[in-house]
Amino acid sequence: MRVLLSISTGMSLVLLLGANRFMKKTAYLVALFIVVIILAGYSMKSSADSFSTLGIGTTVINSTLKTAEVGFNYNSWELQGTLIEKGSTKNGPQDYVKIASVSRLIEPSWGYMGVEPYFRLGLSYNPASNLVGTSNFKLGIGVDFNEVFRVEYTHHSSAGIHSPNTGIDYVTIVYRLPNPW
Repeated sequence: MRVLLSISTGMSLVLLLGANRFMKKTAYLVALFIVVIILAGYSMKSSADSFSTLGIGTTVINSTLKTAEVGFNYNSWELQGTLIEKGSTKNGPQDYVKIASVSRLIEPSWGYMGVEPYFRLGLSYNPASNLVGTSNFKLGIGVDFNEVFRVEYTHHSSAGIHSPNTGIDYVTIVYRLPNPW
């Protein structure tokens, strides 16, 4: 089935969707995420803050393994390293997974009383996972609580570029650390 989406610039984007229901559902969710990112970008706050982050969490959907991450944010860009413990996944046993990523954080002005939503769009690299290829896209949605801590759902996937492409999904609690300088 072909779905043709028109973009306001007159360009067209053709999405080829397979007969698989899961693929259709995934394509619709990705399209919805892109629309939300565009809307959030129009109402984005300007930020020249720099801070570090430290997070812990667990993978969901394809495994239940512990995660740890450390990051540095500057002007709405984040450089991050993530470690996932070794253990059992949907695709069999997996060794420790080390992920390096760079992301753009989109922080719209939709918050209320210190609770601020944000969205993540980025690229990631991991040399050894049985769930995804080595180069992936990184998507995330989270909530920032009074610039003290965040709760975030993150998804790594190659969008079908690599096989396997089962995906790495995890939920983390991330603490914002002020920089010493």
